[in-house]
Amino acid sequence: MKPVLSVIFVVSALVFMLIGPNWINPQNMSAMELSILTELRVPRVLFSAIIGAMLGLSGSIYQLTLKNPLADSFTTGAASSSALGAVLAIAIGVPVHFISVFAFVTGMAGLMMVYRLSLTNGRINPITMILAGVVMNVVASAVISFSKYYFEDSLNSIVYWLMGGIFMVSWDRLAISVVIFALTFIFLHRQSMKLNILALDEHSAQSLGVNVHLLRSVVFVLSTLLVSVAVSFSGIIGFVGLIVPHVSRSLFGSDMKQNIFYSSLFGSFLLMASDTLSRVIIPGGAELPVGIITAVSGGLFFFYLLQTRRERFWNG
Repeated sequence: MKPVLSVIFVVSALVFMLIGPNWINPQNMSAMELSILTELRVPRVLFSAIIGAMLGLSGSIYQLTLKNPLADSFTTGAASSSALGAVLAIAIGVPVHFISVFAFVTGMAGLMMVYRLSLTNGRINPITMILAGVVMNVVASAVISFSKYYFEDSLNSIVYWLMGGIFMVSWDRLAISVVIFALTFIFLHRQSMKLNILALDEHSAQSLGVNVHLLRSVVFVLSTLLVSVAVSFSGIIGFVGLIVPHVSRSLFGSDMKQNIFYSSLFGSFLLMASDTLSRVIIPGGAELPVGIITAVSGGLFFFYLLQTRRERFWNG
């Protein structure tokens, strides 16, 4: 199945590169169309693919380690707290290469606060987890709103960035994202057996030789690193990490060796498709921020989960 889906993914990516306000015929391209394809469409599709993979993979890890099927970078507050650092960096004029550092620091701090608040007698309470994530989103949104009010000179940049989108694409950003994702993916893939054991209760996992605290801490840091880099480069693109792990588990089971791969693949495909739709949904060449599309689709999927799964979320 992996080779088939991989081929479908590559073919879809090639097709998405041809779609836009001006559709490109690969058999009859002008010099301008070739320039648009190579300088704009190709890096943008590749960038949306890697950002989607980062968000999908991080969502899969969050849901496993927190034992919460509604956990992702958005609902746990990791995305909003990462956005807080990025917004503050933009507002005070920090060089663009250091925005990711600010996003990672605040994202990690926010996630650790949510994690601590959700612990009850040493165990994670899924309901408290979501509530703590909501509180973190509210607090981060309040500080971001203050930043928009106080730093008026950066208002347009902040607002446009917060909507989420594949706007500022460059080959160096793409390279950084690919390297970070590849290293994280390889590490998590090698730890997939331990991650499967981590899905058990903590006592059982400890008795099987897994250092639960250390493993959870490491994968938290790596997942938040993925989120912070994605947020700092593309703004807040919500719900990708919520949707694709569920689709992956529904189709291919809960084995993390499979789930890591398919969550990354489906995350790439979802964001590539959403970004392509954002380029053509408004007539006349105007572009809709892709974060709006993923928020609508993710919100509807969230309602679907709440309506159909409820008490059967994780194994049902």
